[in-house]
Amino acid sequence: MKSLTALGVLGACGVCLVFAACGSSDTATPADCDPAAAAGADNQPTGQAGKSGSGNTPADSAGTGGQAEPSAGGSDGQGGQGGQGGASSTLADGTVPALPAKFSPSNLPSDLELEVDQDLIIDGETCAAEAVFDTDKGEIRCYSPGLEGRHPSFAFKVVKQQDGSELGVFAGKNIRLAPTVRVVVEGQRPLVLLAPGDVLLGGTVEAIANSIYAERGNAGGFSAPKGEQGKGLGPGGGGGTSVNAGGGAYCGKGGVGGGVGGALGGVSYGTPILSPLLGGSSGGNGSTGGVGGAGGGAVQVVAGGTLTVAATGVIHVGGSSGSWNGGGGGSGGAILLEAREIAIAGTLAANGGGGGEGTGNGNTGLRASPDATPAPGGHSGTASVDDDGGAGSAAATLDGGKGSTTAGGGGGGAGRIRLNSESGKANVTGVLSPAAATACATEGKLGD
Repeated sequence: MKSLTALGVLGACGVCLVFAACGSSDTATPADCDPAAAAGADNQPTGQAGKSGSGNTPADSAGTGGQAEPSAGGSDGQGGQGGQGGASSTLADGTVPALPAKFSPSNLPSDLELEVDQDLIIDGETCAAEAVFDTDKGEIRCYSPGLEGRHPSFAFKVVKQQDGSELGVFAGKNIRLAPTVRVVVEGQRPLVLLAPGDVLLGGTVEAIANSIYAERGNAGGFSAPKGEQGKGLGPGGGGGTSVNAGGGAYCGKGGVGGGVGGALGGVSYGTPILSPLLGGSSGGNGSTGGVGGAGGGAVQVVAGGTLTVAATGVIHVGGSSGSWNGGGGGSGGAILLEAREIAIAGTLAANGGGGGEGTGNGNTGLRASPDATPAPGGHSGTASVDDDGGAGSAAATLDGGKGSTTAGGGGGGAGRIRLNSESGKANVTGVLSPAAATACATEGKLGD
């Protein structure tokens, strides 16, 4: 049985402030500059993790029987006894197919030509505290405060779905995201994280709009339209035929724009099984400057064994905010998790963004947050609320809120969450928003 190894000092491929990973978007091979190769055969880390008791479970994850505690000794040092891993897979040494051995994941071809020979680990040793997964370029960019060369090992492949749209697939034998790490997804393709072994997400994965430009979507999230009073983009784009635009929709409907004749919100689309994997839709545009918020992105995570979202782990695919002058909020995106066993102690959030205030000197709404709290619509801080934007969806509220009595953009509707496991029942002790009891967060068996 094999566990994730703790990586030591890595060989550098060059020194600069921002480091691009050495993987190639043109091939299905692992990244050329992997940590083991860079370190050299005679310079392997001496403090590798010992074997845990759960097959290929990451060395710092807890099984059902307890916490694995690897020793700090040599490369063959025996770790502490880990818990029983249940569905954890035992992977052969060397190169193996990236697809799980026991089931065929949704949205990926059964004959996918992609192999992996290294674990994909994002932590302080391999990629510092922030990493960008670019689904268009097929690269991982690591942002480090120092000048060390840090390069995670991975394989990348562009995959076409049945509807003709494309996915960006990043793969490793096992995948681990440390609690201190934030992953930002860029590019137009939805993100797929694929491992034939186990996946442990302890940090944050954000597939949301551009951090500066709320109207620009990522990871399959639809951006706002061009021009004034334009209908939002995507199948659930919010209406833009009025000064006060409607919010974007996905599973939940978009909120209606405020005032008399406010634009309609977007209509629901897609299916609970998230096949094909699509992002959220944008809100409509209001009058001059009233730009809609982009829809949230789409993320699929596949593990051949166990998939764990730790208590510190977050997957955030929330919609963005509508701007002042009645821009509609963007809808939440999509989260699809597939593994033989799934345990979620952290947060999965696919909430809608708040609509913009309906005046030229008003405020934008707020972006959806990675929790179960609705994003407020734009509000100027005065006692009057008759031109406020509608709130975004969250928790059991699936539809975006309506703009206020005289003006205001509608809020964005809820995205979709889907959990597919061998039993059809995930172990969820954390937060799902939309809530687990709603039609927008569903469970199923692998292959259904």
